[in-house]
Amino acid sequence: MRRRIAALILAAVWMLSLAACGKDAEETTPTVPTLTAGETLELENFRLSASTWSSPNGATIHLTATPNGYAEGQSAAFVVRLEGEEVENVPCDWTGGVYTASAELNAADGYCYYVVLTSTDGTQTEVEVNTPTSPTDEALINLASSLESYCSLTVESFTQDGSKLTLTQGSALVQAPRITNNDEAISCSEAALVLIFNDEEVSRTTLTLTPGEESGAFTASLADVTLELPQMEDDQQVSLRLEVTLSNGQSLSASGAAWWYMDGQLLSAVG
Repeated sequence: MRRRIAALILAAVWMLSLAACGKDAEETTPTVPTLTAGETLELENFRLSASTWSSPNGATIHLTATPNGYAEGQSAAFVVRLEGEEVENVPCDWTGGVYTASAELNAADGYCYYVVLTSTDGTQTEVEVNTPTSPTDEALINLASSLESYCSLTVESFTQDGSKLTLTQGSALVQAPRITNNDEAISCSEAALVLIFNDEEVSRTTLTLTPGEESGAFTASLADVTLELPQMEDDQQVSLRLEVTLSNGQSLSASGAAWWYMDGQLLSAVG
């Protein structure tokens, strides 16, 4: 008899535990209210993200959007336009209380993103989610620029003292991609100025770059930067190059200045 009572107690406790777990699961599941007749279908919130391709030729843009309500038979589409032309119109999936969709876009600047909601009676509402006139993420609007990485070098003035070339004014700029997988932050691992003579490196100095005002940008001021000149003869030329390695392993380079050697002096090469 005692064993039977104990078994009944254990069964009751197990049933109560299942009920409690079920209640917790129901409380954590996102719910969307049912739309009433005549209520306008709108978006409560949305999110855009990107997955980069193996090349900088484009990216896949992902949409997650929550409507203000749901009724069986309504739908949504993820619409992307470029220069007024529709380039993608992707039907959204309804899962877990949200609309989801993905669009593969080639690298270009000026994209406009919309969600077109269709109610059960066929009424359509176009919601602007990211456009140049109402931006929420400019990196996705200007996709080509945001996928691009480059560096530049500008030398404005210099001095020469025998075999020493000193840059007195100039700048170096590195732009890392602003769109990356999983929002990976790409930084500048190494940067150096390299003096080239007869297609060979003759002098190198390391640069320290600091984050710039724009996302993914790094800059350095070139003041009092000295490099060693090689032995040169008249009409020979040296040039300066910026070499950069990003944290994702990508290498960048840019030429910035060149000089002719004449009568013991360096003269800026133009063109």
